[in-house]
Amino acid sequence: MDKESFREISGPMISINRLIASLPDEDTLFDGICRILVEECGLTHALIGLPDEEGWVDVRASHGKMRNRLRKVRISVDQGRPEGLGLFGRAYRTATPIIENQLLDLPEMQIWRPFLAEMATGSVAVFPFYRAGNVYGCLAAHSKDQEFFDANIKEILKGVALSLSFGIDNDERRIQQTLQDQASLTLKNYYRALSEINRFLVHIPTPQALLQKVCDILYARGDPKGAVIGIVDPRTDSLVWIAYAGLPMEWVYSIRLKVPANMTEGSSVIGQVIGSGAPVVLNDFYNSSIGQALRMKFEEQGIRSAAVYPIRRGDSPIGVLIAFSLFTDFFGREMDQLLTEMTQSLSFALDNLERLRDQQRNERKILTLKNYYQALSEINELVAHIPTPEGLLEKTCPILHRSEETSIVAIGIIDTATGLLTWRNHLGPDSDWLPALRIQIRGDSQDSDAPRTISQRVFKHGKSQIVNDYMRDLPDNDLKPILREHGIRSAAMFPLFRNKKVYGVLAVISRETGFFSLELSSLLDGVSRSLSFALANRDREDARTKQAEQSHFLSLHDPLTGLPNRRLFFDRLEHARRIAIRHKSTFAVAVLDLDGFKNVNDTMGHQTGDCLLVTVAGTLKSLLRDSDTVARLGGDEFALILPGMTRSLVDGTFSRILNMIRGIRNVDGHTVDISGCLGITVFPDDSSEAESLLFHADQAMYDVKRGGKNGWKIHETPPLP
Repeated sequence: MDKESFREISGPMISINRLIASLPDEDTLFDGICRILVEECGLTHALIGLPDEEGWVDVRASHGKMRNRLRKVRISVDQGRPEGLGLFGRAYRTATPIIENQLLDLPEMQIWRPFLAEMATGSVAVFPFYRAGNVYGCLAAHSKDQEFFDANIKEILKGVALSLSFGIDNDERRIQQTLQDQASLTLKNYYRALSEINRFLVHIPTPQALLQKVCDILYARGDPKGAVIGIVDPRTDSLVWIAYAGLPMEWVYSIRLKVPANMTEGSSVIGQVIGSGAPVVLNDFYNSSIGQALRMKFEEQGIRSAAVYPIRRGDSPIGVLIAFSLFTDFFGREMDQLLTEMTQSLSFALDNLERLRDQQRNERKILTLKNYYQALSEINELVAHIPTPEGLLEKTCPILHRSEETSIVAIGIIDTATGLLTWRNHLGPDSDWLPALRIQIRGDSQDSDAPRTISQRVFKHGKSQIVNDYMRDLPDNDLKPILREHGIRSAAMFPLFRNKKVYGVLAVISRETGFFSLELSSLLDGVSRSLSFALANRDREDARTKQAEQSHFLSLHDPLTGLPNRRLFFDRLEHARRIAIRHKSTFAVAVLDLDGFKNVNDTMGHQTGDCLLVTVAGTLKSLLRDSDTVARLGGDEFALILPGMTRSLVDGTFSRILNMIRGIRNVDGHTVDISGCLGITVFPDDSSEAESLLFHADQAMYDVKRGGKNGWKIHETPPLP
């Protein structure tokens, strides 16, 4: 590879970044980077070494023709040893990249000169990389050319070393960055949070809205890691998470606790707070004896401290407010006083709100709300299993419909061809009319006109839409007569996202005016977010599967020509041999080497050489049957397996192949002159094992080369004595 080609290595850089993003272990990371530098960037050798306690370098990864010997070479970073005076030792000690473009002329390299000459090394670049801010090891890149590593290539390799450092140090750096980001949080933010909550209480919100507002304000004004509120379900003694902010939904819902002190879960910090009615502050969660029951869960989010406060109804704790921080010792005395005052205000407000709600609520609405809580839990369980989009949406409607059987539940997906919303899943009394609705979402004039239906609003704004009096609150539209005919009075629609775009809507419609309370709307919004999360997760899973299939294909095929590589060729060769033995049939193995390919590479460039290899691969595939195999073994050497081929059929088949190769004249705008040498062996005349069959074909091919090239020859098996 020349310098210009080396600079155009966006593909290998993507490979390196993907490797690092997969968070591999060190050995996998080191091996992968060395392999990419050699196989995809064209360096002759690459190695990564780490010094041990005595200063000797442990070569952890190497790639190239002499990779195994590279792992055994003695290198040191100790300046007092001859082995420590080389480029590796200098780069490690000075924490500076070292480049030598006239490597073999350096006096300090004499102890390695025979080995470097055998490796055909003309120039070397060594780059230190880091862990936790200190030099951890070095990456060495070898090229056969002198004066290879100019300033531009140095910058590229420096980027590789930085990426390598990032891959090693990723976790620690992420934590440090997060800590820096949170450093600006001060006590005054909690004063502002308390003030905002008190102002919000003036509007007499519903309990759900109040609890969510408290979490949102703490997340925005306090510590960015967030807050959660849980209420005890007296039927099950379980803590139900009612509100949260700053933390992943699936993480919050995955924490399942029972509260009684005589149970194991009750011994947790949350059980103590509810049992005693007194707050608990853990400023070093990892080292607190009472925090260990939840330690593993909190470690998942990097939480270092937590403050847990009781929420009361009357004199009895009925739940907890938990504020989290990424910092140890975050909750000082004044912070504790503020949060205590905040939860006291919250408890007082809940008492007042409860009395107000007692005057307004009825048993059916309470039951409906409880049922929807259960539905959300069931849907979250369903989401955890990453179902197909079709299966997920099909099962969602029955789960939601059980929550309130008088309502209609439906899921609509946009038809990208027509722009119409199609109702694929629906359930509810007298809902058969729903699939006939034709709601234009995209196309026609909908993009420019103000949306008139709530489904159009959902798609336009990407937000949920709730209408508790459809006939009064919406402008006249084509749907009103239909909904009036079926007695529909209120409707709510929630967006379903896929690939960051609105993919469809979750719709719940009712024959009651004012059906959708804030609590119910919030629950249904949670359902839509769970469904959107599942759709995105499934897409990510499909993408990972596709990437794994692509990786598997690349492990068995030559990336340039798409032909099977040496590994797959030997698999098929062994398979052909077993079939031939079982059925007493024949097959031929051939090795093809191109005459004139080196001249094309040297005079016309590697790009033309690559185009020539692709052309030859296409020619071979067009000449052979589907049952035949043509593979690229490396360079300009190809191998063929032809089932059913006998010695009597060889002449016509392989003469035709050589004629077609000689017929290739124009490649990549250049006139080329090439021919081929074919060596052939036929099984069972040659009854060798798979590797020997290929070796015999290769010997016959070299006989052709020595005899004047441009021809074919069958390997002659020596007669038995």
